[in-house]
Amino acid sequence: MSLQTRVLGSIALLLVLALLGGSAFLLLHARSVARLEVHTAFRGAEESVRDTMKGNVAHTVTLREVVASFEGQRHVRAALVNETGKVIVQSQIGPLANPAPRWFAWLMTPPTLTAAIPINLPQFPCVLTLTSDPRSELAEVWEHAFNAFLTMLLFCAGVMAVVSLAFAHALRHLRRLQAGMLDVSKGRYHTRLETDGPPELADLARGFNHMARQLEDFSDSNRRLEQQVEQVQDEERAGIARDLHDEVGPYLFAIQVDASALAKSDASETRERGGAIREAVLHVQRHVKDILRQLRPASELEFGLAAAVTDLVAFWSRRYPAIRFEQAVAPELGLDRRGEDGAYRIVQEALSNAVRHGRPQTIRIAIAREDGDVLVSVEDDGGGLRQSANGLGQMGLAGMEERVRALKGGFALEDRPGQGVCIRARLPVARERERAGSRAVA
Repeated sequence: MSLQTRVLGSIALLLVLALLGGSAFLLLHARSVARLEVHTAFRGAEESVRDTMKGNVAHTVTLREVVASFEGQRHVRAALVNETGKVIVQSQIGPLANPAPRWFAWLMTPPTLTAAIPINLPQFPCVLTLTSDPRSELAEVWEHAFNAFLTMLLFCAGVMAVVSLAFAHALRHLRRLQAGMLDVSKGRYHTRLETDGPPELADLARGFNHMARQLEDFSDSNRRLEQQVEQVQDEERAGIARDLHDEVGPYLFAIQVDASALAKSDASETRERGGAIREAVLHVQRHVKDILRQLRPASELEFGLAAAVTDLVAFWSRRYPAIRFEQAVAPELGLDRRGEDGAYRIVQEALSNAVRHGRPQTIRIAIAREDGDVLVSVEDDGGGLRQSANGLGQMGLAGMEERVRALKGGFALEDRPGQGVCIRARLPVARERERAGSRAVA
């Protein structure tokens, strides 16, 4: 169960309990009010009738008038009953526009009050009875109680709405923090959070931004150190290779010439030793060439980016002749050695993923200047990532993105299921990358 569900559920439970408690208190208060009103009205009516009966009542007409005076009253009914128990005349309470429900009346109805006042008329003994009738009072109490309950219900609903909005607002900031943490975990240290919202969440955002800046600085420092180490290693390899080529190579060649001369001698022993020396020198030369090749390997970019891409396309065309390759590499792109190597590796990985997994019919490769940068685009019409994605493909995509990020560029991947994949990388030219690196250092 989510934190939001738990908090909102707890608040809703408390509000329901408060609503039930308030309703119980409201019912108790309404019952006491109804009992008090009915009791007061009944005692007042009884006292009034007894005061009237103290006068000279000579005939039943006066009694009928007394009973008629209760017609339409809210709390008391009056009746005139003869000595045989027959009701001669009785009053009724006023009409009820909105009577209370039965369950409410059952809960709220107070005990019935009755009073019998005997009347000794000549030749007509009778009794004037008074009976309490709480229906009008219950209808009024029901209306007030219903309105009060509805007000409390609307208040609870408003509280839940306000709390839900406040919680959703707070969770929005927490979700942004979660998204930022995921970006950082993927190496996107340039991610920043907005520092708006409540002070506590704003402090979290500022702390996250500080952490991201520190990680970005450390990442840039590590990248620069790696580049410096790689540069130093390349220089050391080049120096060793140069020494082997310039110092050892001529001596081996001289030994080989001398050995060849000895091999042409008339003396058989001298010829044999000269041949042996020549074979040994050739063997050492082959090893030296292997060492030189390892120290200074031949690069695919030795004849330029366009030629390297052409060789790469030719390599895949021989193996997949059914795929049509379209390539357009503009001259004078302005990339340095690292930039050209990055562009080549992106095309290399994109082609490998496309031809091996996407089953395309056409692959388009374009490398050109755009808005001061170099745009590398590889587009195919294969099955898309959902058809072709696997562990190695995902690693290749991550490697391309890391390579572009190391060059201070931008990387975009457009997956069109069933219609192919388009990979675009925007690489800054050498001077723009140097400016970006200097800004990062500053």
